[in-house]
Amino acid sequence: MTRILLAAALALTVSACATAEDRAARAQAQLAADKAECQTLGFTPDTEAFSNCLLKLREIRAEEAAAIEQRRANNRAIWGPDWPWYYNRGYRHRRW
Repeated sequence: MTRILLAAALALTVSACATAEDRAARAQAQLAADKAECQTLGFTPDTEAFSNCLLKLREIRAEEAAAIEQRRANNRAIWGPDWPWYYNRGYRHRRW
């Protein structure tokens, strides 16, 4: 499970500045990692159960991405659209 989360985080991090070829290569690498994970879990390739395993891994990644986006939206709603910049800039004047 940790490998899945790490792969998803890596894919999301790198996808911001990638070309179409890079995205296709990452998609192929993700598929290979998913296939290896399903085989590790004991599913036989080219079976319906194996396909269901691949689909479930994809669903889990989609749910995690949606949860991350929801947390970001909640933070923007509470702190404002420029929250990370405004929050981390520090105090301008000393308080003592």
